[in-house]
Amino acid sequence: MLRSLWLLFVYLSFLGLGTQAPFILTLGYIWVDTFQPQGVAYIILNQLPVAMIMGAAAVGSYLLLDRRSPPRLNIITVLQISLAVWVTMTSLWAVLPAAAWEKWDWAFKTLIFTAFIPFAIRSRVQIEAFIQVYVFSLMANLVPFGLKMAISGGGYGQSLGLAGGNTGLGEGATLAGVSVMVIPLLLFLRQHAQLVPTKLMFRQMYLGLSVLAVLTSIGTFERTGLVGLLVLGGAIFLKSRRKIMVAVIGTVAVAGIMYTTTSAWNARISTIGNYQQDGSAMTRILVWKWTLDYVSTHPLGGGFMMYGINHIEHPPDEENPAGSVEFGRAFHSVYFEVLGEHGWPGLAMFLGIAGASLFALQRAARQVKGIPELRWAGDLASSLQVSLVVLLACSTFIGIAFQPWLHYLFAMSVSLPECVRRMVAARAAQTGEIPPSDILTSWRSRTVKPPVGVAASGPVPFRQPTRF
Repeated sequence: MLRSLWLLFVYLSFLGLGTQAPFILTLGYIWVDTFQPQGVAYIILNQLPVAMIMGAAAVGSYLLLDRRSPPRLNIITVLQISLAVWVTMTSLWAVLPAAAWEKWDWAFKTLIFTAFIPFAIRSRVQIEAFIQVYVFSLMANLVPFGLKMAISGGGYGQSLGLAGGNTGLGEGATLAGVSVMVIPLLLFLRQHAQLVPTKLMFRQMYLGLSVLAVLTSIGTFERTGLVGLLVLGGAIFLKSRRKIMVAVIGTVAVAGIMYTTTSAWNARISTIGNYQQDGSAMTRILVWKWTLDYVSTHPLGGGFMMYGINHIEHPPDEENPAGSVEFGRAFHSVYFEVLGEHGWPGLAMFLGIAGASLFALQRAARQVKGIPELRWAGDLASSLQVSLVVLLACSTFIGIAFQPWLHYLFAMSVSLPECVRRMVAARAAQTGEIPPSDILTSWRSRTVKPPVGVAASGPVPFRQPTRF
């Protein structure tokens, strides 16, 4: 009862504060979509269309009150809208129409709202607030799981988090991948957060949450978590300026994991190199093979949830000398999910969004290089890149193509570069310099004259905009 009332208070707080600062309504939608309070509340919120109300309020408040500094037209947003249109078209010829339209209902909203986010989230304060809300919404599932894992040791298939069932963050492999993805964002907040007091206690809090995220990934006993941790370690090593120190810390961490994990965890993880004898891994490979065979004759895909028509023929083994057949096995891979459901055009759009996001973040980091007051933006761009690479790697083994966890990273890959472009332009306007963005985004070189009243030879101190 108290939990339900507290969640209702938080929900109403987002709505109330949004009347004064409209972007807070977008944060409210992120909280609802990620934390999903309607799933853990016992009264009121579980009876209301909380996501629809918050989403409509966010878009409406922007259109009526907050239409300033919209992002420029960019390839990421174009591909997001194109993919939303394409998945609608594939639903028209879906092989399982009822199930397809049911998934389309929430997948389409994810794509459209993700394309909207950069219109509402524009400044440093707003971007950090977005990441704070996103991270802590995820940590609501990771913290209880990590704490229980530290006490009990975790286990394969155990539901120790806030979400139950075998969907969303209640599914072990998904939870393992997301828990690793969130670590770079926590480390960024530990160093650059402005919305919380800059005290040692709060900096250590972010570090402690990072440790719990690692424990959660390990405690799921999922091989996806190991893949994510390896990719995370490699990415941090490549981007670090202190590679020797990172290598030493990584070696100590690996040794600690190997020393503290149980024999059951080691036995589970060791199957990653022996997939032929592992039923789960072999089933995924057979599903992927069936999907490739299907799109060879249906290159436009079979619509949402088309995996329901697949049939997987298992080769003979000791338990089934004559072999066996399974029907309706899920893809367990983002890439085969998009390929099977939306064909080669859908996969090309999805990969285009991912590639363009990584490139946009790299360009943003390059634009602020050598500008001390914008170091936070470069560090955030690198953190978002690492998080995105980790989740894309883990997505090879989990079907989250239209879940918000990936797409909110895509949204930040538009919001942050646009914020950087505006801040670099503002700095150039004050100092009389040519913004790097003019050089990087122009089709041809051009001369940019200093603004009226600014001497070309007399730079003035740059002050970042402070308004929301």
